[in-house]
Amino acid sequence: MKKLIFLLTAVLLVTAQLYSQWVLQSTPTTNALEAIFVVNANVIYAAGDDETIIKTTNGGVNWFLLRENAAGKDYLDVYFVNENTGVAVGGLSSPIRVGLISRTTDGGLHWVDFITTDGNFLALQFVNSFTGYLGGWVNSASMSPVLKTTNAGVTWLAAVPFNCYGIECFSFLNETTGFATGSYSGGEAIFKTTNGGYSWTLHSNFGNGFWLCSVFFVNANTGWVSGNQSSPWGGLLRKTTNGGVNWTHQTNANTNETYELYFLNENTGWVAGDSPKIQKTTNGGVNWFTQSTPSGWWMWDIQFINENTGWAAGSQGKVFFTINGGGTVSVQNISTEIPNSYSLSQNFPNPFNPRTVISFQLPAVSDVMLKVYDVTGKEIATLVNERLQAGSYETTFDGSGLNSGVYFYRLTTDGFSETKRMVLIK
Repeated sequence: MKKLIFLLTAVLLVTAQLYSQWVLQSTPTTNALEAIFVVNANVIYAAGDDETIIKTTNGGVNWFLLRENAAGKDYLDVYFVNENTGVAVGGLSSPIRVGLISRTTDGGLHWVDFITTDGNFLALQFVNSFTGYLGGWVNSASMSPVLKTTNAGVTWLAAVPFNCYGIECFSFLNETTGFATGSYSGGEAIFKTTNGGYSWTLHSNFGNGFWLCSVFFVNANTGWVSGNQSSPWGGLLRKTTNGGVNWTHQTNANTNETYELYFLNENTGWVAGDSPKIQKTTNGGVNWFTQSTPSGWWMWDIQFINENTGWAAGSQGKVFFTINGGGTVSVQNISTEIPNSYSLSQNFPNPFNPRTVISFQLPAVSDVMLKVYDVTGKEIATLVNERLQAGSYETTFDGSGLNSGVYFYRLTTDGFSETKRMVLIK
């Protein structure tokens, strides 16, 4: 006979733990994607190793290959000033640094390449349709690690050389004021310009034992820097509220490296990294929460167009997509009656477009994993990964960023596993 449990003498519908949802999109490459640029909700470019550039015109439902060269250089950043005109930069770091600048004006159908032996490029940002900045590592101390264009990347001019031999990232507030992370004879530092990138000065010195990968300012006072530190080893996250004069440590869950930052405002932001892959804050970094993504890959870059919709790119050609800010997926306890056995129900509706409800039953406290896979067995999304009390549960899967087709969802608990088939039709 089934047992009934009542909480506070009433039947309550309890929302259990909340889970993040990043959906894996299918791409035409297995090369690492080092950078992603979101032009709008439909048009997105991603660039990476072996001169790989891919593009989507429908938000990532379909990605297609623009260029790739197995013996080529690596793209490390990409930026588009509109749907058609953009620049991808990178190069090689050994045996000598070689830089590559590639420019297109027809949405990536054709590219004009420029190669230099002065150094390789890592950072790229435009402040308007014509003015942009390019940063990298130089082969000589007499060279400037910053270049500037005023004609949308047709030509580039060097800034005044300064005590810095490597630039990793830019964060410009406007056409005159910007920040950059970089390396100099004293270690890692943040540099600043107030004259449109013509000259740069040492602004915040971090010293040795750090790697500053990304910097992001939302206004003249408030900004963040990410990377890693050697003592103690782990991901680095620091914040300033006085324009970079002082930086305070922010506690985060990353035990290895934090890479790219992206903030919408003073409160809401994300950081992509190694372990965990993505973290989010909604209170300016006072708290960082780990978001759930399919395991096994590093995240190199991340961008959002609003609080809900964003993309992240990483190793092995992976692109992830979210329409709820990376979370949350609600797992609801829909009955306090304890089932007799484990079971996984057929999703409803099925076929579906784009959302469907998946239900499952637990006769005892269990460690629950609910994942979605495509027909090749590739993990698409993790819906549940937590210890749950006995009961009946349901959660909603959103396939907005996926192609039409057959997918599978698998419930794995203590001593029980079941897989069912579902069909997405758009």
